[in-house]
Amino acid sequence: MNLTWLRPAVVVCVVGIAVLVGLARASPQEMAAGPLGRPNIVVILADDERFDSASRMPSVQRLIAARGVTFSQAFVTTSECCPSRASILSGQYSHRTGVIQNFGLASYPKFNERSNLAVWLHHAGYQTALVGKYLNDYTVYGHHHVPPGWSEWVAMDSRPEEKYYDYTLNENGRLTHYGTAVSDYSTDVLARKAIAFVRRAKRPFFLFFTPIAPHLPALPAERDVSTPLTLPRVRPNFDERDLSDKPWHRLYKRVYGVQAIAYLDHDIEGRQLRSLRELDRQVRALMHALQQKGVLDNTIIIYASDNGFLWGEHRLGGKIWPYEESIRVPLTIRVPWRSAWGRTDDHLVLNIDFASTIAELARVKPRLRQDGRSIVPLLRGESPRWRNDFIVEYLGTSQFEDGGPPPFKASGAPAGSTWSTATAGASSTTFAATRTSCGTWLPTAASLLSRAGLRNGSTRSPRAERER
Repeated sequence: MNLTWLRPAVVVCVVGIAVLVGLARASPQEMAAGPLGRPNIVVILADDERFDSASRMPSVQRLIAARGVTFSQAFVTTSECCPSRASILSGQYSHRTGVIQNFGLASYPKFNERSNLAVWLHHAGYQTALVGKYLNDYTVYGHHHVPPGWSEWVAMDSRPEEKYYDYTLNENGRLTHYGTAVSDYSTDVLARKAIAFVRRAKRPFFLFFTPIAPHLPALPAERDVSTPLTLPRVRPNFDERDLSDKPWHRLYKRVYGVQAIAYLDHDIEGRQLRSLRELDRQVRALMHALQQKGVLDNTIIIYASDNGFLWGEHRLGGKIWPYEESIRVPLTIRVPWRSAWGRTDDHLVLNIDFASTIAELARVKPRLRQDGRSIVPLLRGESPRWRNDFIVEYLGTSQFEDGGPPPFKASGAPAGSTWSTATAGASSTTFAATRTSCGTWLPTAASLLSRAGLRNGSTRSPRAERER
């Protein structure tokens, strides 16, 4: 069996986002519950959480989705941790930020530390805090480094950063080590730090809370290790039998065996879902802290992920690939105005929209050219002219031999009619696409196969759910 895609190099990050926003255009009745003025903003970004994991988060559903808007068609433009997070904070595609991969000179060193969302908000009078995972490889400037724009800084400083025990935090430039005790579980430690910031913060404040879960190794909290778990139904494209139309068909000549499927079920999918349970509890604790402080009614909460994750669909794993399981993410935003509560919006929303959206809510002008656009009109129930396609790209080092794709750039619409790909070393090509064949990509290496249909795995088979 070939499970090279499980290597750390191809593991992806997930994100939950919570944004606390004010009621500048809400009715007087809707604003009566909270103070006027600029809103607080809290972003909860999960690491590698798939879009279809949202139902596993009851607190997120009850406290955020039921009091806000769920965006059912939310995507990232580069499905890898560092490029996606750079796009979230800048509002730009990775080809513009220059952050095209997780590590090396084309990663964090290309990020504009002096002009991004945190800097804009800080200059506008916001108290800002990063708690959790920042951009991969930010320690290239030293393990005590605190980037501009952050009033408080509590960042994962270990390598790799995705650790649940035995890790180091950079706490405002001072390194603190946490061990292997139950109380050192990173989801809980980071949540306590985030809650402490909320309790002492002066308004307005911006909290970027970025825990590790459910990124691999996806160690569940102690109390969740042995609890029962129902896995999702088998996806119709799981362990796809016919890969003849895929450029990686020579790498994966055999379908998964019993041991490989058990490994996927228990050590990948099962662990990731179990690790989300404690994150969901800590979202509830954070919401309680906001309520106790008396600021919840002037706060908008956005929960999201930095990218998705493949669980064996098309015999692939990890991220980066331009398949829906990899690029589609959960996104739900709690807002104070009741007219939005419980609503689902199906506009195409991207990670490059976050910076413009938060800037508008905070009444701040972005200081970088924006590739994205504010989704505030969508939060208010308006119907502006909107995009029907977008670019998906990966421009970093080829991951092909490790189970990932070579560099690619594709533009199109998941629910639209065509995708057009254009990459170095090959001419532009246009392919037909349908809802069940949502796109194609073209490798930069001319020796590789040049065409591949990308089937959407959002539908489920009618099989009964599997108990594990």
